[in-house]
Amino acid sequence: MFSASEQQQSLSVEDYFTSTLNDTSFEDFPLPAADESETASLHQPLSNARPSVEDLVRIASSKFIQSRSVAALPQFPELTALSEEEWQSVELARLLLEAAEEIGARRFARAKPLLERCDWASSPTGTPVQRLVFYYSRALRDRIDRETGRIASRDVAREQSFDLYKVMMTPSIAAAEFHRKVPFAQVAQFAGIQCIFEHVERSRNIHIIDLGIRCGQQWTILMHALSSKKRCRIKRLKITAVTTLAKGPIEEIGERLVGFAQTMNLHCCFEVIAVRDFAELNRAHFTLVPGEAVAVFAEHVVSTLTEPSNRLDSLVRAVRSLNPRVMVVTEVEGNQNSVAFVSRFVETLFFASAYFDCLEKCLGGQDEPLRGFAESTLMGEGSKIVLAIEGPERIIRNMKVDVWRTYFQRFGMAEAKLSSSSLYQAELVAKRLPSWSPCTVGMDGKSLIVGWKGMPIKSVTAWKF
Repeated sequence: MFSASEQQQSLSVEDYFTSTLNDTSFEDFPLPAADESETASLHQPLSNARPSVEDLVRIASSKFIQSRSVAALPQFPELTALSEEEWQSVELARLLLEAAEEIGARRFARAKPLLERCDWASSPTGTPVQRLVFYYSRALRDRIDRETGRIASRDVAREQSFDLYKVMMTPSIAAAEFHRKVPFAQVAQFAGIQCIFEHVERSRNIHIIDLGIRCGQQWTILMHALSSKKRCRIKRLKITAVTTLAKGPIEEIGERLVGFAQTMNLHCCFEVIAVRDFAELNRAHFTLVPGEAVAVFAEHVVSTLTEPSNRLDSLVRAVRSLNPRVMVVTEVEGNQNSVAFVSRFVETLFFASAYFDCLEKCLGGQDEPLRGFAESTLMGEGSKIVLAIEGPERIIRNMKVDVWRTYFQRFGMAEAKLSSSSLYQAELVAKRLPSWSPCTVGMDGKSLIVGWKGMPIKSVTAWKF
């Protein structure tokens, strides 16, 4: 598929996954290795497999619509042989959809008995559909409380948004384990880092600005690639991490990265910039060296800065003042910002059903504590923010890549096409483990879309000023 010269300019997935980092100070962040004992095929036909969580939710949606319409509806012939447990899951999801419709129409007295039935039949430790309904039923209850004035909207926003943001952005063992065992972050990161590598590889001085670095594992990918260059060896790699949280944990990540760079014979320095809000950033915060190649990496940041809109505007202007070679943006790929509540609920529910299906396959019963952390925090608390809060207090707004294209183009930013090497790297990572086989990778115009069984989960876009 790729020429020899093209592959030489790519990152080395094999080197990254087979490196022994236990001899460095990265021991808290182990890397995944392919389990050769697993022989599952990469893509089983649906007719030979049990229905996924998304399949069951789609059947429930079809049954729900059919109960209210005489129009012809899609059929699911391959799913007619459902087990009793699967049909119970379909009925449970249908009850949740019915409750959401009643809430959207502000018929709260009708919705409450439906939610009680959902609560009775769901569980945080049950089947994937039971777990999904458990968390989404609570999000709907929060919406009722907000709509009826039982809980002030600002109180819900303050409590939920702060906790979720802190968990998402703070380095932790749980976050590192989740990154190791669930494919989406690694697939997207490999594609994004490949794009950055292609834009800075000919420079002697490279400056990476990471807006919300988290565990920092992604930069070992770039270090591998830079250390393997036979020509134009770099003089210095600098990583600047911008955070709105405490500097201490981020500085520890920096120490690990600098130590790892030394094992690669790379000169690396690390700096932390702590601000109260990303909107406060300006050129004066950064230590820049004339002639260095600057690249910006923003993972799940822009969707948290849309309210008020001038916060994101300020960040983009600050990035523009740095004159970066490229800005790589990774975001949730979902239309979860509809003004119509029911539309937003349905879109979010299908997105979550694909995510729960992924967690069941990648974590299953072998790692229930980690799965519980992911489902209760990322999906449970996240659903409350998306579904229970309206107006400017809903501080996380996940949108599709087309919306971000329209926004960034307002600032004179041109979308850069992700190369075939970026797609190739993403595909290699997605095929790394048999449990990751349903992870799908494709292009939407110039951007990369990472999904689960075709359901879009993340987008990776590259921008040049």
